[in-house]
Amino acid sequence: MNYFEYTHALVCADVPRSVINGLSLDKHEPVDYELAKKQHEAYLKTLEDSGLNLIRFSSNENHPDCVFVEDTCIALGNKVFITNPGAESRRNEVLVVKSKLEQVSRELNLQIASVQNTSSSFIEGGDCMFTGKEFIIGISTRTNQQGIDEFKSFFKEYPVTVCQVAEGLHLKSFMSMVLPGVIIISQTKEAKLIEEQILSKSIFASEYQFVKVDENCAANVLAFNRNILTCMEYESMYLNKDDLDKHKRFRVENSEFKKIDGCLTCRSVFFKI
Repeated sequence: MNYFEYTHALVCADVPRSVINGLSLDKHEPVDYELAKKQHEAYLKTLEDSGLNLIRFSSNENHPDCVFVEDTCIALGNKVFITNPGAESRRNEVLVVKSKLEQVSRELNLQIASVQNTSSSFIEGGDCMFTGKEFIIGISTRTNQQGIDEFKSFFKEYPVTVCQVAEGLHLKSFMSMVLPGVIIISQTKEAKLIEEQILSKSIFASEYQFVKVDENCAANVLAFNRNILTCMEYESMYLNKDDLDKHKRFRVENSEFKKIDGCLTCRSVFFKI
């Protein structure tokens, strides 16, 4: 398998007006709905123009965070694991996602599994990062060991390194992949604690390279099909980062989604058939 090359992306087709009430760890300026809608439209157009086939499901006003599809399923190749979000208000989102994936599963030859023990096993995709060699998964307020264990039973073919995410929302609030084996990571205290765990626990630690940036949100980029999507707001932090220059780079705005803890990876799930 050629990792980080994909044929399809699962996305929310639009942004619910209720996004202004999306979950957030901190107080923030009000979300500008019209601007959020434009930013998401630009995001989807960028993905589609790159050649990806978009599988769209409609937003639901009862699910303010539904645009953040990453948390509802984790995919690699043609295998998709339906999660059970740790945030109780988000758990019904998976029903919509599962239904959509089941609609296209025969056509796309998808293998689909779900969390079985929904009362005590929790996992969100924002805590799960595939490096090209293994999955690195964070235990956070949204993901626990029981959820990770159920995930591991489906993706048995890949090692898993588990890290504690002591602060912040998700593992990928602090880092993401640029290339197989190349991790872009924030230099904040919280991110450094996770990096130390990766280096001490992962059997592939010596093979990883880390690209450092100053802010957490700048460390979340979207790498796919030799392209990379970055936030315009952090353009100055990407200067002289040679690993980013190995991609064709697209720049989008993410200001409104950042207000409710949304990063670039949050709004799509990639897979390959």
